[in-house]
Amino acid sequence: MRMKNKQTPKLFAGFKCLLFVVSALILLVIVIAPASANAQDKRGKTTQTRKDTATDDKVYEVCEQMPIFEGGDAALLKYLRENLKYPDKTKDRGVQGRLVIGFIVEKDGSLTDVKVLRPVDIDLDAEALRVIKGMPKWIPGRQNGQRVRVRYLLPIHICLQ
Repeated sequence: MRMKNKQTPKLFAGFKCLLFVVSALILLVIVIAPASANAQDKRGKTTQTRKDTATDDKVYEVCEQMPIFEGGDAALLKYLRENLKYPDKTKDRGVQGRLVIGFIVEKDGSLTDVKVLRPVDIDLDAEALRVIKGMPKWIPGRQNGQRVRVRYLLPIHICLQ
């Protein structure tokens, strides 16, 4: 008779443990399911926001794929060498230096808002602006697979040879 009494409490303890585990799992599912649904909603909203941002007219300073001159840096240097003409007035004064031109590469690759950001000489600056404004279209920058507007800074070293 004694053995029967000892087995009953062990069986009851096992049943209590099983009941506790099942209750904990049910409670866990109830708590986690709504949180998971909210996370999915937030991910969907984030994706939509990214698409909206990529289609607006925002000008990026940095993007996933920066714009490049057709043919790369070597072609850009060649274009500048062939098209920049050192003004005679400036040549007589012996002016040389590094100027910085800023512009926006548009979604179609054209250049807009071309400005001298760091001038050297009024004649050299005007010549650099002329050459940059006459550039062929660039390969536009991309963000999230979409073409975007990107601000670009181009330093130009001008020296007498």
